[in-house]
Amino acid sequence: MRIVSQASAVLLLGLAMLAGCADRPTGPVPAVQLAGDWAIDVASGPVCDIDAANWEGDRDRAVLNDLAPRGPLRVGINFGNPNNATRDPVTGRLSGLAVDMACKLAHGTDAQLLVVPYAGIPQILTGLAQGEFDVAFTFDPSLATGSAARAIPHIGVENTYLVPGNASFQSVADVDAPGVLISVGQSNAPDIYLTGTLEHATLVRTATVPQALALLRTGQVNAFAGSRSVEAAFIAISFPSGRMLPDDFLVAPLGMALALGQGDGLGYVNEFVDWSKTSGLVGLAIERAGLIGVVIPPPPPPEQRITFLQNHVARLEHNGVLNRGQSGALAIKLQGALEKLAIGEPEAAMNKVAAFINQVDAFRNAGILSDQQSGSLLEIARDVGARAAA
Repeated sequence: MRIVSQASAVLLLGLAMLAGCADRPTGPVPAVQLAGDWAIDVASGPVCDIDAANWEGDRDRAVLNDLAPRGPLRVGINFGNPNNATRDPVTGRLSGLAVDMACKLAHGTDAQLLVVPYAGIPQILTGLAQGEFDVAFTFDPSLATGSAARAIPHIGVENTYLVPGNASFQSVADVDAPGVLISVGQSNAPDIYLTGTLEHATLVRTATVPQALALLRTGQVNAFAGSRSVEAAFIAISFPSGRMLPDDFLVAPLGMALALGQGDGLGYVNEFVDWSKTSGLVGLAIERAGLIGVVIPPPPPPEQRITFLQNHVARLEHNGVLNRGQSGALAIKLQGALEKLAIGEPEAAMNKVAAFINQVDAFRNAGILSDQQSGSLLEIARDVGARAAA
C-alpha cells in the first residue's frame, strides 16, 4: 500500500452537517479569543439545552486538579467529525453529542465549561501535546496510545467506504485493489486502521475530512473512507449520486481522552461515561444530533462499575456529605460484592449490591443525600443488578 499526502486546501461550501467547512480554522482558536464566543456558563449557556437528567459527580480536590486545574473545565472537541459535534457556519457555535456530554460533565463537576474547537485529529493532537485542554472528544484507542489516557467508549462508529453510484465496488473487500485511490482524514481512526490493513489500494490523506470528501466529489479518488454519519450528510447535500457500501471495515470505539497521569480524573470521567450511557444521555444526544451508523457500547464489567461507585462514595465522605460511619455502611456492601464476584458467587454479589441500593435510598429519604447525589449512584448500581439478573 502507498500513502499519498494531499497538501492543497479544499473548501466545501454549504455542508452544514460538516460544520461550515468554509470557515474552519486550521487549528485551535487561541483561548484568549474564546473568552467571548466559546466560554459557556453551564447554568445559563444556550448550548447546554439537552433535556436529560443531571449527573452529580461530587468532585473532590484530586479530581479538580486533574480536570480543571486552571478553574474552568477546558474541553477540546474535534468538530471535523460530526459524531462529536458540528459547527454553525454563521455563529461558530458547536452542537452535538460531545457538547451535550461536556455540558453534563461540567454541570456535575460544578465547573465552568470552556469549549476549545479543533478542525481535525492532527490539530487536536497538537493541542493535546501543548496542554490546550483538559479533556477531549474523542479518541479511538489507536490514537490515544502513548500520548493520552482514554476513557471507556461512549459510542461505536461504523466506518465504510463512500463511492460514486456507478462504481463497481459492492463490498469493502472490493476496494482494496491495485490502482484504487482512497481519500481519508489524516490520523483519524479509518486512517490508522487502513494504514495497517490495506494491501493494494493507496490512501490519499488530507488535513481534514471535508477535504477528503471533496477529492471524491471531484473525481480525484475512487472512494472515501469514513463514518456513515459523515457520508450520509455528504450524500444528502453535496454528492447525491454517491452510495455507501453495505458492510463496514471498522467499528471504531470512541472515548474521551485525558493527559497521561490523571488517574483521579480518568476514574471520574469513566464513571460519568458509564452513567451517561446507562441514564440514556448518550442515546438522547445521538438522537438530537441525527447521527446514523453509531452504536452504544455495552458497559464495563460489574467489577469496574462497582469500583466507580466505591470511588464516588469516598468522594462523598471526603467532601463531608457523608460521615465516616455512613460512608463505611455503603463501602462495606460494595467491597462485599467485589469479594463475592472474585470467588464466583454472582448471586451473593448482587445481594450486596441490592443492600447498597437500599442504603442509598435510606440516606436519600433521611435527607443525607440529595436526589441528584443518590440518583447518580443508583443509576449505575441498579443497572449492575438488572444486567446480572437478565
